[in-house]
Amino acid sequence: METLRLNYSAALGNYRANKGRKFPGASDSRSRLGMIFPTLTPGFAIEQGSSVFAIGSCFARNVEEALTGLGFDVPTAAFEVPQGEVPGRSNRVLNQYNAGTMAEVVQMTLARGAIEGAVYDMADGLVGDGLLTLGIAHPVSRARLQERRAQIVALYRSGMQACNTVVITLGLVECWYDLEDRVFLNNFPGQVPGADTSARFEFRRLGVDDCLDLLSGMLETISADRRRNVLLTVSPVPHGASFMNADAVQGNAYSKAVLRVVADELARRFAFVDYFPSYEIVTSGGTASFEVDQIHVRDDVVQEIVGYMLSQYVPSTDDLSRFSPDLADPVRN
Repeated sequence: METLRLNYSAALGNYRANKGRKFPGASDSRSRLGMIFPTLTPGFAIEQGSSVFAIGSCFARNVEEALTGLGFDVPTAAFEVPQGEVPGRSNRVLNQYNAGTMAEVVQMTLARGAIEGAVYDMADGLVGDGLLTLGIAHPVSRARLQERRAQIVALYRSGMQACNTVVITLGLVECWYDLEDRVFLNNFPGQVPGADTSARFEFRRLGVDDCLDLLSGMLETISADRRRNVLLTVSPVPHGASFMNADAVQGNAYSKAVLRVVADELARRFAFVDYFPSYEIVTSGGTASFEVDQIHVRDDVVQEIVGYMLSQYVPSTDDLSRFSPDLADPVRN
């Protein structure tokens, strides 16, 4: 990445035109509900009730639930697998945490039409899926694995065909890579029976350039047939554990810093990409924004954030009063 350079007049023009140029104090209209809601300049609009496709980490699942509640068609929200396969949300299996697996699933489903690689023989004739959340920890029959992958391909293809807006939530930069199949994995591979794990699996901490390359290719694939507007966010959810030799708090700060830089650069490179500051809003509230585990964002905070997002991106905001009185008449600095 190169240094951004502006001449004197251009920089001064930005300063004068930017109503959010100064960091807000407690009395600023951007400060409310114990958080800070940065000023936005949307580059596109989302039609009320339209179809929105969600890709990314668990925060993407929070966003799609809120969108569904507001009457949007969110194909990923309706996807289900049995609880025995992936416990938790019925569509948790769709979670993608790192730029590698996000790029892979888009390329495999949209460009190639098949999800391939990272299938591991486990006990009792079952197989683990290294490309899906908890796919190794909860093995299934080989036939079921192929069926589930085909269902995800169909979801991505039909969902992308129907939508004009894609919400992508970037999660973390620590990941694992299968050197034999040459694919990024969605979770720690653990001990795969019969595999030389030390030779087959490699830990990677992705840098800015790695993420930019992977996600640029993903965005090009998403927009290959026609323009789709992309709302890019960085998940405020920290990673649960780190494979680096440092406190997880430090590792998480590095991860989010890299992804925040990447998101900003992608929004600069691609005219159809906007960055939405969900990360900044949540973290501005400190630990009070999170559940007691200090990992998952409180539901009411998610609703406020999605409500603010829609108040800025959806032309009609009549239905937003269900979130908060403030959102019925949103502040537009």
